[in-house]
Amino acid sequence: MPNSRSVFLTPLIIFAVIVLAAIPLLWVNYSWANWQPASCMPNRCFCEALRDGFIRQPVDTFSNLPYVLVGLLMIAIARDDWQRGARNNLMQSHRAYPILFGVAAIVIGAGSFFYHASMTFIGQWFDVMGMYLFASFGLVYAYARLRPIRPAMFLTAYVIMNAMLGYSLATNPDTLRQIFAAMVYGIIALEALVLLVERPKIKTRYFLGAFLCMAVAYAIWTLDENFTLCDPASLFQGHAIWHLLTALAAFLLYVYYRSETGKSSPASLELPQQFPRA
Repeated sequence: MPNSRSVFLTPLIIFAVIVLAAIPLLWVNYSWANWQPASCMPNRCFCEALRDGFIRQPVDTFSNLPYVLVGLLMIAIARDDWQRGARNNLMQSHRAYPILFGVAAIVIGAGSFFYHASMTFIGQWFDVMGMYLFASFGLVYAYARLRPIRPAMFLTAYVIMNAMLGYSLATNPDTLRQIFAAMVYGIIALEALVLLVERPKIKTRYFLGAFLCMAVAYAIWTLDENFTLCDPASLFQGHAIWHLLTALAAFLLYVYYRSETGKSSPASLELPQQFPRA
């Protein structure tokens, strides 16, 4: 973590402004009836009861804001790293990597906020697209640590992959869960390969923490979707817990990537050559 707590001040202020700006939306009288409904409508959109107005699922909507905070924190920490000249790993080697990762987290929060507020198909697309942006980063990032590539190639692969995912999501939304699950399994498999082949000096406890958060979050998400753990009128919503735990998992994954300092073998002497500076 950064040595100075002042690094966190700006993202916290921005986040507070966003929260304060979003709260009045609870009392906005607006109907989404003329919008194409989400594919889960009318009876499969999680446990929380649908309400009238601009925010149709308040708890599930506002529980997405921690993703935005996580993304802002990632970008702020990366900016501090860059100013201090920290270049210990791929995440710190170029501004593009943490910015892409942080923006992906922000898109998840904003997209899912819109989705649960509106229960529209376009909201659903932005919600899942944020998840794809985040997961695809993990896939390309793991590959880049196994086979070093230039930032431009990284960005090209990332854009092409997400263009294909976005098209698939728009034309065949019923496969979104299977695709996202496959991407998560792919990240785990590739990360295990990185650890076995590259033997990096990295704090694996953060990756295990992220994995545990995801596992618990998925179990709660399943109970909520199946209406096993369900009280439609309650402030306690399983899907909201999913949002909070996966936001924490996202931050732990970033801390994990950032904790890499070299290799466990003599080959670590060549590490800076793999991470070209801007």
